[in-house]
Order: sequence, then structure tokens, then C-alpha cells
Amino acid sequence: MASRLASLSLTLIALLGPIGCGSSSKDGPGDTPDARAQADAPVVPSPDASDSRPAFRDCRGRAFTPAPNEDWRHTASGLVAASGDPGHSAQDQVVPPGTNAALPGKFAYGLTSQDLQDERVQVFLDDCTGWADLGVFATNDDGRISVPVVAFAAAGVYEVRFQVLGDGSTTTSFLWVLPVETRLVVTDIDGTMTQSDAELFMEILTGSHVPVPYPGAVDLTTAHHAGGYVVLYLTGRPYWLTQRTRDWLRDLSFTPGPLRVTDNNADAVPAESGVGDYKKARLEEWLAAGYVIDFAYGNAATDIYAYLGAGLDAADVWIIGAHGGEQGTHAADGTWVPRLAEISALSPVSQPFVW
Repeated sequence: MASRLASLSLTLIALLGPIGCGSSSKDGPGDTPDARAQADAPVVPSPDASDSRPAFRDCRGRAFTPAPNEDWRHTASGLVAASGDPGHSAQDQVVPPGTNAALPGKFAYGLTSQDLQDERVQVFLDDCTGWADLGVFATNDDGRISVPVVAFAAAGVYEVRFQVLGDGSTTTSFLWVLPVETRLVVTDIDGTMTQSDAELFMEILTGSHVPVPYPGAVDLTTAHHAGGYVVLYLTGRPYWLTQRTRDWLRDLSFTPGPLRVTDNNADAVPAESGVGDYKKARLEEWLAAGYVIDFAYGNAATDIYAYLGAGLDAADVWIIGAHGGEQGTHAADGTWVPRLAEISALSPVSQPFVW
């Protein structure tokens, strides 16, 4: 909403607002960016008979048949939807098996992110046997819903589809059920995977600029995945850039992994009290859940603040750019290629599941 963006006028993020954020939320059945990157039907691997660890279930990419559209509950909602392209977003969630989850969604339209209020959203989850209907939920006055999900026992990644019934527009998120002691790698995106923080702003301003990754950035993530890790993308980008971020990661072939963006613009402010505390809180949440973060990558002083503040060892943190080497972290100078060679030489880790 315009008033919410104005409150952050001292930062470039807030000044820009959710302009040109784009969305593929009107994609056809089974045609979300993440679905296109997967096979038509999910594959559940079978572990070796001698391996007692459970198989990791990959429930992504199944063709999706949308529910029938309905009339808007409010005449004003049609006007909101006509104000511009959908800018819906939904957060990926990471939980241990046996833990109830809440799947958040945000629904808005147009350049000024007009919230869709008191309208019905139907939510589906692929449980590896088909699309399970989780129910219909009404958006609140901020255009948000929260969908409770009964605990899953099986480790895996489960695709979630949110459909606005008034016009059929959709957005996608993923529920990652990861056992305690799962080994993670955490990375920032802007200025860490991309060559500068300015790349994001150029993308927003032009609507067509594709942020340029550092040399070795894509291979850095794929090498970690090849070594058995779950790569988790923890970015200070605000929620209205969720789909654009998913598209960029997919199009450049970064390894798939959970994506967490900020739920509001205040958490995206580039300060310790903004993005620093936001990232620190997420890291503390995952560590408290029993996950192991072996390596972390960033570029900003706020990344160092968050990583070390959450309890990560500086020896496990790599910082690219001007802040590299600060507070005992490792420094990277304009490329991830030397670090890629180090990763490739490491022995694969053992996860509490079989990929």
C-alpha cells in the first residue's frame, strides 16, 4: 500500500515501492516457474535396501488443474484486480517432520500493490499422491492468509498452490520438511550471488535488466547440493519480489532450495535493526529447530551481524566484497571460483535422509 511504502522513504527500497515487480501468477495449469523446472509428475526415490534412512520425497511439478472461478465477494475487489498484474507471493517454510506448519500468502495487484481484502483463496498441496485441497481462506485487510497444515512425517519438499477464486490467479510456495540435524548452507542473494546490490535496483527500475551473478556463483550452489547439502536462500528482498526472485534463480540454474524473503518493507531496510535482525531471527529459528548450518555466504556488514549474532562460527562464513575478512570471516574478491574449488574437494555430507 502507498502509505506503507512512504514510511520507508529514507531507503531506496521504500522509495521504489513494488514497481515493476512482475508476476507469473496468471500462468496456466502446471505452468508456474517452479513447475516448469520439474518433470510432469513428482518422483519419490527408493533408498538402497541397506540404508535405513528415509527417502527424500520430491513432490513438485505435478500438473495442476485450477478450481472453477467464482464471482468476487466485493465489487471493489474487481477494481483492485483491474488495477494491474497480480503481485501475489507466498513464503517457503522449513519445518522438522511431525511439526505443524503455517503457510502464509499475500495477495495484491498493480504498481502500488493494492491489497485484495476479504476475498476467497483456495489452497492446494501436492502430497506426492496428488493435489490435496487444504481449504478456502479469506484474505484479511492486508491481503494475507495463513494456512495451517497438519504435520508431515516424511522428509521432502511439497509444492503448495494458492488460487484466488475471483480471477483464477495463482502463486506458489514450497513446504520443506527437513529432519533435525539436516545440514544446510545459507546464502544471501544481492551483492553475494549477484555482482552488486545495485543489480536489483536496476532490475526494478528498468523492468528488463537481469542481475548478473558473480563468476562461480551458480556453480557454488550446485556444488554444495552435489555434496549433499540443502541450500537455503535467505535474502533481504521484500515479499513483492518473491516471484521475480524465483524466476531469476530458476533461469540461471541455481540449485533449488528454500527461499525466504522479508514479510514487510521494514525488514528489508539495510541496517542491523532492519535486515540484520530479520536474518538473525530466521537463522536462530532454524538452529533452534535442530538444523546444522555448516557454511554461510554474504557480502554486507548486516550479513556478518546476522551470521555471527546467530552463533555461526566466523570460520564458516564467507563474505565477498569490501567487508570480506571482517571479524574473522573469510574474504572473497570478486569471484566464487576459488571457493568452488574448495567445495568440490570436500567429502559429501551424510544427511538424515537419502536424496
